[in-house]
Amino acid sequence: MFRSITQRVIRNNCYKQSTTIITSKSSSSSSFINNNSISYTTTSNENDIKDKNEEHDHRAKGKGRELLLSFDKSGLAQFPKQVFKNRKYPITDFEKYLQDITKVRGPMSIDTFIKEVLTNPKYGYYMNKDVFGKGGDFITAPEVSQLFGEMIGIWCVATWEAMGKPKKLQIVEMGPGRGTLMKDILRSTKVFKEFYDSISVHLVEASPTNKKTQKQNLLYFKDKAINFDHKTIGETPNGIKVTWVGKLEEVPTDIPTLFLAQEFFDALPIHVFRFSREKNDWCEVLVDEDITEHGEYYLRFVQSKGPTLMTTAVKHLLPEFGLDGYQVELGLAGLAISQQIANRIDKSGGAALIIDYGYDKIVKSSLQAIRDHEFVDILDKPGTADLSVWVDFQTIRKTVKLLKNKSTAIGPVDQGIFLKEMGIEHRLAQIGRKLDSNEKFEELVMGYKKLVDPKEMGTNYKVITICDKNITPIGFSTSKTYDDEDLMI
Repeated sequence: MFRSITQRVIRNNCYKQSTTIITSKSSSSSSFINNNSISYTTTSNENDIKDKNEEHDHRAKGKGRELLLSFDKSGLAQFPKQVFKNRKYPITDFEKYLQDITKVRGPMSIDTFIKEVLTNPKYGYYMNKDVFGKGGDFITAPEVSQLFGEMIGIWCVATWEAMGKPKKLQIVEMGPGRGTLMKDILRSTKVFKEFYDSISVHLVEASPTNKKTQKQNLLYFKDKAINFDHKTIGETPNGIKVTWVGKLEEVPTDIPTLFLAQEFFDALPIHVFRFSREKNDWCEVLVDEDITEHGEYYLRFVQSKGPTLMTTAVKHLLPEFGLDGYQVELGLAGLAISQQIANRIDKSGGAALIIDYGYDKIVKSSLQAIRDHEFVDILDKPGTADLSVWVDFQTIRKTVKLLKNKSTAIGPVDQGIFLKEMGIEHRLAQIGRKLDSNEKFEELVMGYKKLVDPKEMGTNYKVITICDKNITPIGFSTSKTYDDEDLMI
């Protein structure tokens, strides 16, 4: 699912809206519109408006007098006579739905736009098809090679041992895709009997289509849950209990837990903010319908004319000031989940492993769309392409540390370094000796290189852990220390 940064997020002029309000206390009124002005007639005697026949005071006679109010409307926004002239394709039902939202509620945040595009029950990208693997729109690390899942399995066993080998352990995977990662973990850790006897699995999944695929890949082929969508509990061929939930809040909180999030945070919605020199403040980037004559698509990016409620709420997370047009992405949903995980670890013990492409700094402009393994415009047929962002690991780490409880965040480290520390090279040699054909060996080596090579996924993908402060996490010996950051927190 590696996707390089697109340099284009905002393509349109700032969003500005003018509103004219006429207040009248009259008991009766009427209005009419001509080509150049709007006229409003009222019988009120309480409007602070001068009569053009002031020499006759109609109030002295106790009568009402019609007053003509007229103003020039030539500068007001007009619905264009020709719309959708240069559109690339006919409008879709989903785009009509999104336009309706903006008509009723006004421009929507990018957070709301991403939620609709990815998880709308009817039109959402993830909701109705298998988007993973060579036949989908992108390939994730577990689909590249079994080596990846086996190394994550080793991390799970080693972390369980560092926790003191609790008798019960939950493994929770968020956004499990086709279930490939969990399948490789359960297959490769079966040799650790004590660990295997302690575990149960929870999969946090919103897509009905993905749930069906996961059941087929993980459960015993005779398990009734495979053929019934409403059944959310089943067992693997080796008797491991697997439970499907729609959100993290449904997972029990009183059991030590290992949380796995592999290419999960990149798909979480974000808010985008831009600094306005004119306002000397942060504004929010929004999505609105595009009814202009020359727009390519049916939606467009606009900028709020001032700080929004969300801008004000998160101002402490934004730089104090910036250049005009300076842009920042904030994944508030991801930060909330990070703190939720940290609080669970503080309460019941455990650790989390977050693997994604991203940076150890604030992200400026990374929102991107991919369809059929190619980049496309973000507003091109929403719901038919995956939307994702590069993850801001720095803010995740700071947000966890701000809780000041028994949990902490360590990392990130490059994926290639993490996997090597977990023993991927040793495992490569071990499997390679058993293969009976050059083709299989070459495929294995190619998968290994894709996972660890800095030119592939080895550097752009990074790994961060949230864990108990008393645990020394495996795989993070090369992690930086952030003493200055800790002092500021």
